[in-house]
Amino acid sequence: FALLGDLTKACFQHVHPCIADFMPILGQNLNPELISVCNNATWAIGEISVKLGDEMKGYIALVLGQLIVIINKPNTPKTLLENTAITIGRLGYVCPHEVAPMLQQFVRQWCMSLRNIRDNEEKDSAFRGMCQMITVNPAGIVNEFIFFCDAVASWVHPKDDLKDIFTKILHGFKNQVGEENWKRFVDQFPPQLQERLTVMYNV
Repeated sequence: FALLGDLTKACFQHVHPCIADFMPILGQNLNPELISVCNNATWAIGEISVKLGDEMKGYIALVLGQLIVIINKPNTPKTLLENTAITIGRLGYVCPHEVAPMLQQFVRQWCMSLRNIRDNEEKDSAFRGMCQMITVNPAGIVNEFIFFCDAVASWVHPKDDLKDIFTKILHGFKNQVGEENWKRFVDQFPPQLQERLTVMYNV
């Protein structure tokens, strides 16, 4: 599965005709008891989704349920959690309408899994997916918004357009709840988080 992920990145035109055969096999190997296999299958699904785009719709049902089980499973190893969160984000990036209805089932764990990883392309695509899902289903994140704020604050240098998306979501939420409720909400944050969001996103 690691090879499949690498081939997807390097020469997708050769992998593309076989996707319908590979996806059910990948879905069957999302077993967190077999950490290495599960990790590679999860990563490969994420790489394939970025290349397949909208075509991934037909495969969401094969993989999403099990990815949500993995991300919520206690004692899941850190690398598997991170890979799972990135892949869910990437699925949301290419098929937001299919994944967003499930947002409440994974958003807290998703944010906690990705808050500690450094800025990189995988994190970028995953967060773009999360933002698309929030746009489709804002109600799905209301109760966990503090975790989203914390995850956004983990970015050191987001690309300008991603930073704009974060700003839009944060200000949208602030405007929705009103100044007074927002202040009450932000008062729950650790001082460092408050300061970071103010400096970077002016909220």
